[in-house]
Amino acid sequence: MVQFVNIREFKTKTEAVLKRLDRSDVVLTLRGMPKAVLRKISERDLVLEEEFTPREWKKLQTLAKEPGAVYKTATEMKRHLRRLAR
Repeated sequence: MVQFVNIREFKTKTEAVLKRLDRSDVVLTLRGMPKAVLRKISERDLVLEEEFTPREWKKLQTLAKEPGAVYKTATEMKRHLRRLAR
C-alpha cells in the first residue's frame, strides 16, 4: 500500500520516512497534491550508463520493445544481454 507524506513532514522526519520505504513506496505531497514518488532501491539496481557499450545500449533498446521482455532490475537486463552476446 502506498503511503502519502507531505513535504513538511519529509523535511522534519526524513530518516523515519525513508525507513518506511521498507514497507511500501512513499508519495510526497505539496498542499495535498502528489509531487514525487520515493521507491526503495538497492545498489544492484544502480547501473551506470558507462557500464554498457553503445552496441549494448542499442541491443537493450531492442529488447525493451519485445513483448513479454520485462525485467525487474537493470542488472537482470544486463545479464540477459550478456547471455545473448555469447
